[in-house]
Amino acid sequence: MKKISYMEAAERFVANQFPSCEAAILAGSVVQGGATETSDLDIVILDESGPGPFRRTYKAFGWVIEAFVLTKETYRYFFDQGIECAIPSLLRMCAEGVPIRGHETVLSLAEEARRDLLAGPPAWSRQELDQARYEIGEALHDLLGTDHRGEGLFIAAKLAEGLAAFALRTGGQWLGDGKWMYRSLERFNPDLGKELLEALNAYYKLDRKEPLAVHALSLLEPYGGILTEGYSEGEMEGFGIE
Repeated sequence: MKKISYMEAAERFVANQFPSCEAAILAGSVVQGGATETSDLDIVILDESGPGPFRRTYKAFGWVIEAFVLTKETYRYFFDQGIECAIPSLLRMCAEGVPIRGHETVLSLAEEARRDLLAGPPAWSRQELDQARYEIGEALHDLLGTDHRGEGLFIAAKLAEGLAAFALRTGGQWLGDGKWMYRSLERFNPDLGKELLEALNAYYKLDRKEPLAVHALSLLEPYGGILTEGYSEGEMEGFGIE
């Protein structure tokens, strides 16, 4: 089927698949100006008439459509899940999306989501900070120690995600998933995002590891640097070396 406009596709999809829904919100790249040829439609739906909550992928009107179907009793649970893991995907969709149906309900949901987003994620505990320092150090040591290009590429990818997450969480910022992690970092601190990107390109294109090491060490230095000796998860009484 020929692809029609994203708004018309969203409206027709909701009318066909969820005719009794109370509210529907079109979100994602298409409403934020960052759409590409492969972008899909993300639609949050509040529907009391069927078995919810669930997430399902459809293909209609030339679009791939991701439907996030919630109820009045369950949407808050998913809001809280996003807050706990600091990846507020649903909150962002509700706060930044465009109403398709049920404007008053959508506005109320959006206001609640915006309040949560403005409050920011819960601060890292000391244990969470130490774990991040340890895991970044472990990945960096693995990268510096390998001569295997394939292994190095996978290690660098893990290291990049860890460094971006560290910068965002220590800065009191929300995380993102996939491309949204980089977008979140770029929005929070463009210079830091550029520095990480340049360090990654130095490794991917030139096989130079030093820029990633320098970036990692400078990022962790204000928080005590890489943590190796003494790091633990849980307590192990009576286990040690005299």
